[in-house]
Amino acid sequence: MVTMESFVLKLPPSFRIIKQNPNCTNRTFRTVPFASATAPAPAPASTDSQLGPGSLGYLTRPDFPILHQELNGKRLVYLDNAATSQKPEPVLNALRNYYEAYNSNVHRGIHYLSAKATDEYELARQKIANFINASEGREIVFTRNATEAINLVAYSWGMSNLKKGDEVVLTIAEHHSSIVPWQFVAQKTGAVLKFVSLTEDEVPDLGKLRETLSRQTKLVVVHHVSNVLASVLPIDEIVSWAHEVGAKVLVDAC
Repeated sequence: MVTMESFVLKLPPSFRIIKQNPNCTNRTFRTVPFASATAPAPAPASTDSQLGPGSLGYLTRPDFPILHQELNGKRLVYLDNAATSQKPEPVLNALRNYYEAYNSNVHRGIHYLSAKATDEYELARQKIANFINASEGREIVFTRNATEAINLVAYSWGMSNLKKGDEVVLTIAEHHSSIVPWQFVAQKTGAVLKFVSLTEDEVPDLGKLRETLSRQTKLVVVHHVSNVLASVLPIDEIVSWAHEVGAKVLVDAC
């Protein structure tokens, strides 16, 4: 589980700014074994304080100005990223630059500001494609949030490709926004939803997930990191298993 110094539920009337890059406490995540649920669980991360500076939280926390504050004598810890994610300084700078230098409609005008905004918009699409190893920028579709993105996949790809008897495999640990769209699609197409349960450690049973896959499986819907269970799924392994039976994979990576 994650260990942290404080948990803030609401903002008090005042706070004070603290120095950037404070020392972080060590944090240990529960990871799910790669091969099967019967494989031995990985050893817990060391509690050696010397490992703190190497953690992802330690490396990225200075990039978020909103976290450079202290509440009730404790450093601010923010956990509600599934609802609203905080913005790192490079994102804030990019937004400020946009509004100050070339604020205009994208793909809607031929004047300089619109052309500049369009170029930057498409450049961002290509940067993301490069980052996730997509073959081209056209594979990247911008949506307002994960819920809209999942619904888009369900009601476009799902309604067009799933038919009676096809199977969609999910875990019971998925967020409802990753389950409900497929329930509606299954009702309309006759597809079958198959759910993978949890192990005794309350993480998705990967052994059962692999056993559930078959040539009838057309889609596997999984999360990457659960903000409820703190489980971290081996996406590369799951994608490999799904592709072996010809299935596609939808990852809720928020």
